[in-house]
Amino acid sequence: MATRYQYGNLTRRKRRKGPDVWQFRWYENGKMTSVLIGTIAKLPRKADAERAVESLRMRINKRNSQQAFHSVTVNALVDRYKQEELSERHSTRVSYLSNLDGHILPRWGTTFLEEVYPMDVEDWLRNLKTLDGKKPLAPKTKGNIRQIMHVVFESARRWRLIDSNPVELVRQGTQRQSIPRFLTPDQFQKLLDELGEPYRTMVVVAACLGLRASEVMGLQWRDINWEDLTLMVEQGSVGARLTKLKNEVSKKPVPLDPDLATELLNHRKRSIQTQPTDFIFGSEVNMGKPRWQDSIREDHIKPAALRANLGKVGWHTFRHTYSTLLRAYGTDIKVQQELMRHADASTTLNIYSQAVTEQKREAVSKVARALLDK
Repeated sequence: MATRYQYGNLTRRKRRKGPDVWQFRWYENGKMTSVLIGTIAKLPRKADAERAVESLRMRINKRNSQQAFHSVTVNALVDRYKQEELSERHSTRVSYLSNLDGHILPRWGTTFLEEVYPMDVEDWLRNLKTLDGKKPLAPKTKGNIRQIMHVVFESARRWRLIDSNPVELVRQGTQRQSIPRFLTPDQFQKLLDELGEPYRTMVVVAACLGLRASEVMGLQWRDINWEDLTLMVEQGSVGARLTKLKNEVSKKPVPLDPDLATELLNHRKRSIQTQPTDFIFGSEVNMGKPRWQDSIREDHIKPAALRANLGKVGWHTFRHTYSTLLRAYGTDIKVQQELMRHADASTTLNIYSQAVTEQKREAVSKVARALLDK
């Protein structure tokens, strides 16, 4: 039998010293419980305090089956989602919080869940602009925002706050506005000519293996098996903070071309950080820590690309270059998928096909030799 929905009691409490505060009281296990919500200076109106207490009220009543019949705002839903469901993976948290706080809450925060309609969300997404309001958001970014809203509203459905997820009916394409940039082998050589060490070797590793920037920063010497010429990508690093990989497929061993292995050995001879647990491209300022890929892109890769008259080049350019060359050399689609370490190419290929190591090694070597001009 469901207990009665508790609204609790929100009152202004005077203090002898310091500013007055808002106090919220409710019954828990038959006893009166209270908590201070904030000062009057921080929450000047009772309506402000009511919004601040809303997510707490949700948690108090989360086992109450009658809760779904009481209006809850998107603000309260997101507050609870942040506390109970938000991913611990650093890069995911940063992305979700940026879109929640920068786009979703400013528009939908004070809206009640039952008043979020698919067509309204669709119209809003269609007209979304960058935070500075100067240009429309890219379709891919809009697709990411839609996906975050869908995830948050799925939590609301699981918590029995709503019966259905309105975002399921929202249409939002993710097709890119332009073709992703990639480099030809000649262009790649021109870029390398403009890069000093260790940045040249970082770029070589990124392009010859198709690694994400975070994965390059997270590499340690122990990840390399010199006898088998394989590399195990175990972790990533975003903003010098270690993170888990995007998916389990990303942890599969990657074959190393002998020429690329030589590049890495030469880099190791130049480095003072050569212990198994040292980062291959560890910071020279904060010893034992990974580098910041964003600063490397801005301070070294972009300027080098401009000097080489290559235009705009970033970390993901190398991953696109790797993928493009794999396709250009007629690499089997299943081999491409596993070398790119994507979650899947298609259900059929995942279930019925397995790429052999020889195919992978041959494909990797073709790319490495083209980029290294061997």
